[in-house]
Amino acid sequence: MNLVSLITGIEDAFDGTARAETSLRQFQLTDKYGMSREITADEWTAAGKKRVDRTWQEIPDEEIEECDCLLAHMGAEEFLYYLPAYMRYSLKNHHRSIWETDVLGMTISSLLPSTKNEDLRAYAIAQYSALNEIQRQIVIHFLKFTASLEDDVRHSDALKALASYWQNAV
Repeated sequence: MNLVSLITGIEDAFDGTARAETSLRQFQLTDKYGMSREITADEWTAAGKKRVDRTWQEIPDEEIEECDCLLAHMGAEEFLYYLPAYMRYSLKNHHRSIWETDVLGMTISSLLPSTKNEDLRAYAIAQYSALNEIQRQIVIHFLKFTASLEDDVRHSDALKALASYWQNAV
């Protein structure tokens, strides 16, 4: 699948996905302060008010860059909503160096369940539980595409994700 077809496939497969209640900026607060201090109601509300998306297709690239990759901390429904935005962003920016943005690497990492820790593996697989068959196929195409890129780190992780879970999950 070429780049344009893959982006179109993502848009089609995830079209109509229910909007996640928690915004990326709220996830960022949780990631930043979750265990170290209480997040105030004002902080939570302010982070939510900055939200501009009604659908995942409306999530701006700038917000993904600002919030980085928080997919690892999401439940299944949030993962389902945000994953296509992160995959689309990753594909549109795959040519950028890892020190400019590593959203691609972190997106691939979120699709690579642990092979060393059963609890982490079970958590990751639970995140994938809301994906339907077509969406799972698109994830496989995304991983195959990224595995074909010249970047050794991302290439290797995409291959590991395919071998350790995705090729057997469909």
